[in-house]
Amino acid sequence: MSTTEKLNGYGPLAGVKVVELCEWVAAPAAVRCLSEMGATVIKVEPPYGDAQRTQGPGFGCEQTDMEDPTIDLNNTNKNFVSINLKNEEGMKFMKKLLADADIFVNNLRDKALIKMGLDYETLHKEFPKLIWAQMRGYGEYGPEKDSPGFDAVCWAARGGVANVFREDGESPAIAPQAFGDYNVGHMLATGILGALFNRTRTGKGEKVVTNLYAGAIWGGNIGICATQFGAPYPKSRKHVPNPFNNTYRTYDEKWIYICMPQYDKYYPMMMGLFDRADQVDNPDTNNLTSLKASGKNVEVIEWLEEAFAKKTFDEWMAIFKENQVPAQKCFRYTDVVKDEEAYDNDALRMVEYDAWGKRALPMTPVRFGSYGDPPVILSKPIGYHTAEFMKDYGYSDDEIAKIAEDGGVVVYDGPEIEDKIFVSKRQAAGEAPCNW
Repeated sequence: MSTTEKLNGYGPLAGVKVVELCEWVAAPAAVRCLSEMGATVIKVEPPYGDAQRTQGPGFGCEQTDMEDPTIDLNNTNKNFVSINLKNEEGMKFMKKLLADADIFVNNLRDKALIKMGLDYETLHKEFPKLIWAQMRGYGEYGPEKDSPGFDAVCWAARGGVANVFREDGESPAIAPQAFGDYNVGHMLATGILGALFNRTRTGKGEKVVTNLYAGAIWGGNIGICATQFGAPYPKSRKHVPNPFNNTYRTYDEKWIYICMPQYDKYYPMMMGLFDRADQVDNPDTNNLTSLKASGKNVEVIEWLEEAFAKKTFDEWMAIFKENQVPAQKCFRYTDVVKDEEAYDNDALRMVEYDAWGKRALPMTPVRFGSYGDPPVILSKPIGYHTAEFMKDYGYSDDEIAKIAEDGGVVVYDGPEIEDKIFVSKRQAAGEAPCNW
């Protein structure tokens, strides 16, 4: 049984067929967004598999021949087919998959796509209703258009992230690997959905493209704007323009992040909370325009630092909750994986591995009221569903065996793996329906 059949028609994209020719993170993550909306996803891997299958130890994770958590991060609810696209029979099978697909997603470079005849122009002529989507490192034009790209170089380095997220005066930050991939992956999924809707009106396919560099620039909106007005990044927390949008250390050595962007409106209240009522009428500090002109933001930050150092984290959080001041402890991921808020809202979901037991899986963040939390089935080994889908397209057992023997496809021949569905915390408790 295919993964899609196990999902039993779940989701707003049920019946939409996606063929994925992607590896690594960003593009597969975009398709994961579609798979958890119910789309039928056929992930086409080369005979050696998605390169991401080699990356677990490099991320600090573990893997076995049968289980790979880093592959699961990008590939839930997919069907796994392995095709050698350099083989004539392999390519014929690929074209059969594309012939009745709604969406084709890839992250190959243009030269490779053109060589194989999988570029937009070629496929649009052959399959005019097909939505063709591509994830790139850089844009389609300019000197970097043919350059290889990963989020570390396109998003974090060139996109400014590594050099502006750091504290001023420190070395560039090392963002968690694939941080940009997941953000930009969701952007590609959004574009695909726009094209899918537009096809209902035009009957025509579309080309959808995004890239990691552009995604970083979009995420840096305010910083890029502020830089042009003399407020460049990186910043020191001791010199931020708005002292009410900053991090502070408490008496018990914990860090709180407060965010009160309406500085002028809440200045009197905040001065009261920090025992500086004597400064309420200070014309140099009681509004952001004057604060910028006077340069006394540093002084206000010092007032707050002194106040924070006198009370514990719990004491400050009680004060902030009572006065509706947006504030949170600065979490590490060790805090996030224990945070019940994340499980209550299905931002994290527990899955279980034979090798390691229960682990938290980050979930795609969009929910539909009519469908609720999506079912999740973890990934499979290379070529797990190849034979099944070839049979669906009319290949006999003998034909499949011959094509596999000639190197056109890879057919999994290991033990059967249970399609276990993992549900959300609320579903497991009977507090939310399982709509599949």
